[in-house]
Amino acid sequence: MPRILDDNFIIDLLSNRFGNLLHTVQRDPSLGLQIRENYINIYYRGGNIIKIEMKDTEYIHSFDENYYQENKTQSKNELLELSKSNKWDQFFPQAKRAMDINLGPDGKEEREFQQLVVRDNNYSSIANSTDYFILDVEYSRKRARFDMIAVEWISESSARKLQKNYLPKLMIIEMKYGDKALQGKSGLRDHEKHYQDLVSNESDLSNFKEEMLVHFNQIRVLGLIPCLSETENPNTVTRFVDRVELAFLITNHDPASTILAKELTSLQRRDAKFIVSNFMGYGIYHQSVFGYAQFRQRFMRQIHEV
Repeated sequence: MPRILDDNFIIDLLSNRFGNLLHTVQRDPSLGLQIRENYINIYYRGGNIIKIEMKDTEYIHSFDENYYQENKTQSKNELLELSKSNKWDQFFPQAKRAMDINLGPDGKEEREFQQLVVRDNNYSSIANSTDYFILDVEYSRKRARFDMIAVEWISESSARKLQKNYLPKLMIIEMKYGDKALQGKSGLRDHEKHYQDLVSNESDLSNFKEEMLVHFNQIRVLGLIPCLSETENPNTVTRFVDRVELAFLITNHDPASTILAKELTSLQRRDAKFIVSNFMGYGIYHQSVFGYAQFRQRFMRQIHEV
């Protein structure tokens, strides 16, 4: 099932069915709402703070009980009552506190930094100047899982107005936190294979692009990318560039390690892109997205300092 919401779900989110939930998420940069298969996940520090699923005309509220170890039953009942009563000003502070305690020092580091990427490019103060917006995180399709799905929509005025036949482009981004994440299952080569499986199947690729188009437009309707709201940018995207790109966003690699150099050499797709920070931020600008050869040459000493 595609990761889109029923029209009635969209209407209810925009109305008072959920109280001020959408407004709360929009004004709290520590929260991130993601559209799923007729349900939504709201993330905090990379963890799912609450899930709301549409079943017929009813909504089911749930969350990961592992975040609520102390007085689990009591905490669960209290939080469920707060969410069902739309008391979000009470629910989120209590749920955040429980997650802060139970995520612990090791937590979900990659997912927490992944959420920072979403924040910087979608709804931070600099989001309108970046060239990429994050449509989805932890995307699953058949046996593949992609960390992030982004759309490249260059911040130049003519591009944002979709002039001169300009079309935005989809990009699959794999984020790797630390050198251990570069190898083996879910490493660079594993993600490369999943990407290859997708783009080599014409039907799967077409369905994926159609799904992301609807997904993108629903995000915009819900105001989750403020600079692309109807009042800020009324230009409607009706299709993407045919090609879907693959990019790696490698975080906190140790230049003294040989792991990244070895994994880069083993990649089959030399058309893969690599995203680097722009002065220590997570805003993604097209000037900071490099091809395989450029990346290896320009960042040779950071990839492996011999």
